[in-house]
Amino acid sequence: MSGFRNLNDIAHDLKTLGFESGLSSEEIKYLPLRVRSHAFTVCICANASYFVAKLNEIREILSEIRHPVNRKTLKFVKKTSHRNAVKIGLIGCGRLGTQLITTLLTFSDVRPEDVIISTRKPHELASFRDSGIECVFDNRRVVQNCHIVFLACLPCQVQTIAEEVRDHISRDCIIYSVVTAVSLPRLKQLFHHNNVIKTEFTWPAPAEDSTWPVGCNVTDTLKQEEYAELTCPVSRRAQSDGVVWQSTKLCEVALYAALNMCPLLSVTADEAIHLVNLAFVGPKRQDLSWSQFLDASSSQLIKDGNLPVFDLYHVGMNDTPLTKALESEDLRDAIVQRYSTVFDRFKSADTSSKT
Repeated sequence: MSGFRNLNDIAHDLKTLGFESGLSSEEIKYLPLRVRSHAFTVCICANASYFVAKLNEIREILSEIRHPVNRKTLKFVKKTSHRNAVKIGLIGCGRLGTQLITTLLTFSDVRPEDVIISTRKPHELASFRDSGIECVFDNRRVVQNCHIVFLACLPCQVQTIAEEVRDHISRDCIIYSVVTAVSLPRLKQLFHHNNVIKTEFTWPAPAEDSTWPVGCNVTDTLKQEEYAELTCPVSRRAQSDGVVWQSTKLCEVALYAALNMCPLLSVTADEAIHLVNLAFVGPKRQDLSWSQFLDASSSQLIKDGNLPVFDLYHVGMNDTPLTKALESEDLRDAIVQRYSTVFDRFKSADTSSKT
C-alpha cells in the first residue's frame, strides 16, 4: 500500500513514524478507503466551489457592465464596486460542512456576509461567527433567504429537515445535497422542490501507484493544479488518473442553473447566452448557443424574446440537448480550462499580495 503515500508527509521515508506503521495486516487492507474518503471530500468541495464561482462570475461581469468603475480610484474615494453576489446557505456544519464553507470562502468570491449557516450547535462555530458569517439554528431562514442551500447533514436527518422547510423554500432556491446516501428522486420527493442537485461519484479499483495527497487539507490540495484538474467532472484526465470523479451532469446542471438565474438579472436571451459563454468557456469563445440547451418545442420561447426556466431535477436525471454537446472534446477542454481558473485565481491573488 506504499503507493498511497502523502507527498506532503516529511516522514514518508521513515516507516516507523508513518501512518501505516501502527496498522495490523488486516487493517492495511482498508487503507485505500482513507485515500478515497479524502478524495471524496476534495471533489465535493471543489465542485461546489466551481458551481458557486461560475454563478458569481456571471453576476460580477454583469455588475461591471451596468456599474462601470475605475478600480484604481476606488481606494482613494473610499468606495467599493457594486456587488450582487449569490447568497449561500448551509444546513449542517460538521466536518464536511466546515470544509465546504472554507473552500467557498477561499475560491468562489464568497464573503462571510454572503453566508448563513444553520446547525444545532451554532455556538460552537465561533471562528465562522467572528469572521462575519451568520450562524443560527433556523433551517427555514436559510431556505427562505439563500440562492443556494448546501445540505450537509447526516442521511438520517434529511427527512426531518425536509418536513421542516419544504413549505418555506423560495421558488428560485437551489437545494444542493452533498449527502451521497440519499438519492436525487428521494430528495425531490422529500423537499417537494424541483431545483435539487446531488453529488454523484464513480470510482475505480484503487491503484497501487496513486499519489493522492492524503493528509493535505482541502484548500491546499486544490491550490495544486494537477489535483484541481482531477476534480473536474468533464476532465478526461480525472477519469483516467483520479481516485474518484463526479458525474459530468454537474457541469450540465451548473450551465442550466446559470441560465435559470438570468431572468432574475433582467437580461435578454442574447445577453444570457453571452454571459454563460464568458463564464464557462472563456471570453474569446462562443461555443454555446441556445440550440444546445433547448429542444425544438422550447426554442420558440427564445424566438419570442422570452427566457426559459429549466427543471434542474429533470436535467440531473435525463439526457438533455446539452448532454450531446458535451461529448465534444473541444468544448470539454474549454470547460476544463475555465474550471481551473477558479483555483488559479487564488494563486494569482496570493502572488500579487507578496509583491
